Amino acid sequence: MRRTFARVLTTAIVLTAVAGAQQKPDFSGRWVVVSPPEGAGHEQVVTQDAKTLTAELLSEGGGHKMTYQLDGLEHRNAIPSRGAEIVMTSTANWDGDRLVINTRTVYPNGPKTSAKEVWSMDAQGRLIVDYTEAGPTGPGPAMKVIYTRKK
Repeated sequence: MRRTFARVLTTAIVLTAVAGAQQKPDFSGRWVVVSPPEGAGHEQVVTQDAKTLTAELLSEGGGHKMTYQLDGLEHRNAIPSRGAEIVMTSTANWDGDRLVINTRTVYPNGPKTSAKEVWSMDAQGRLIVDYTEAGPTGPGPAMKVIYTRKK
C-alpha cells in the first residue's frame, strides 16, 4: 500500500512539474498601466516568441524599445541619449511561469544601476511587473506595475 501511494504521489509531482514547465505565458499585446495611479494610462506593446520578448514603451517623443533574449545569457541593448548611449546588459530567465529580467545599466555620465523585473500574469489576465532597482546611493523603492490588455 505504501509503495503504491509513493508511486502515485511521485507520478503526480512529475506530471505537475512537467505541466508547469510547459505553461509559460505569452505576454504579447498592447498593455495599459492601471496601477500605480501616477503611471495610469501609459502604454506598452509587447511581442513575444519562443526566443525573444520585445517591450516598446509608447510615449510622446518616440518612447523606447527593449528586446530581451529568453536564453538566460547576457545581451546588450542601447538607447540613444543626447548624443551618447545608455547601455544596458540584461539576462532573461523563466522561473516557472514568471519571466525574470535582470539588467545592469551604465549611463553616459558614469552612474550605474541594476534592476530586476519579474513579469507574470494574474488570474484576471493582467500583466504584473514587480520592479526593484539599486543605484549608486543604494536600493530604490520596490514597485508593482499592473497592466490591463487594451482591446
